Amino acid sequence: MEAAMVEDADGLEMVDAAGVAHRLRRWVPLGGRLAQSWSEAGRIVGCREGQRILYPLCQFDTEGLPLPQMHEVIAALRPWLSETEIVAWLGTPCPDLSGSRPAECLTTLPDAVLHAARRAADPARVVTAAE
Repeated sequence: MEAAMVEDADGLEMVDAAGVAHRLRRWVPLGGRLAQSWSEAGRIVGCREGQRILYPLCQFDTEGLPLPQMHEVIAALRPWLSETEIVAWLGTPCPDLSGSRPAECLTTLPDAVLHAARRAADPARVVTAAE
C-alpha cells in the first residue's frame, strides 16, 4: 500500500495509515495498523475521507512518533468533540493562541495548546462575539 499525503480544507498536511508507518523509517510490528492502534490509545486523531482515515502530520515528531502532548490534548477535547472536530480544531485559528492554529503551536507552545483545548472543551464556557 502506497502512502498518500494530502492537504485538508484547513491547510493541515495529512497522511494515511501507510504514511504514518512510513514516516517512522523503520520496521514496526503493527505496520499498517500502527495509526489505528495509536488512535485507539488516544495518542493521535484522524478523520475519515472516503474509505480511508487521514492523520494530521502536526501531531508527530521528526522521528514519526506521536507528540506526547497530543494525548492530553485529545483527552481534553474527546468528551465534547468527535475525531473529525478535533482535527478541524487543530487547523482553526484560536483566540487563546493569539489567532494561531493549535497545529502550528503543538511543538513550540504545548502548554498553551493544552490550555486552549481545555477551554474549548469546557461545556460551561460561554462564547462571546469578542472571541
